[in-house]
Amino acid sequence: MATRVGSKSICGCLTLLQAWIYEYFPLFRPSQILHAPYAPRASSWVCHRFVGGDDARQRLVRYRQMLDEMSGEDVSWTPYGRDAGTEVLRSLYTGVIRFADVAEGYDPARCRRQFGYRQTIPRTMMVPKDVYRPASCSTYIVFWEGSMDQLWGNLPSHFLHIAIDSDLCEYPSEADEDYMDWYQTRSHPRIINPDSGGVSL
Repeated sequence: MATRVGSKSICGCLTLLQAWIYEYFPLFRPSQILHAPYAPRASSWVCHRFVGGDDARQRLVRYRQMLDEMSGEDVSWTPYGRDAGTEVLRSLYTGVIRFADVAEGYDPARCRRQFGYRQTIPRTMMVPKDVYRPASCSTYIVFWEGSMDQLWGNLPSHFLHIAIDSDLCEYPSEADEDYMDWYQTRSHPRIINPDSGGVSL
């Protein structure tokens, strides 16, 4: 939604979005410093605050041009190493992740290829234990099984279990034989701009 022409703002954890951009697109990276092994990866980037005005508009034009001219060679497809599951161990955590008052289920089994492993049919999605909305509140209150702090604090018992050697991909898009049949019934094979009018499928 934020990429639409008429959008004027964006919400969510923008620190996460910025860190993701820096990891995958070297052209846009600021300088980087060494950080403690257990500190958040995002804390290693040295970002500068820019003010508005003509300089901001010039930067926007320059960034758009850089995006338009990018090729596959300008993307770091494996910023966390060939085997992210061992390079960044916390990425294999499976459970609930909390940011401020927002909690989301996270299951790396749904995107195993991003970690260099063969994609299999993932298990059923995690669902909250209970959800309700008080009459005096405009948002829902969600309850997950167990304490989120305990899950995150006891990582080894909540890791995705992967046979490291046998599950590694031989090529980036590798998947189990029945995975694509499963995927086609649950996703969209094509994504089309709804404003493009009578585009034939």
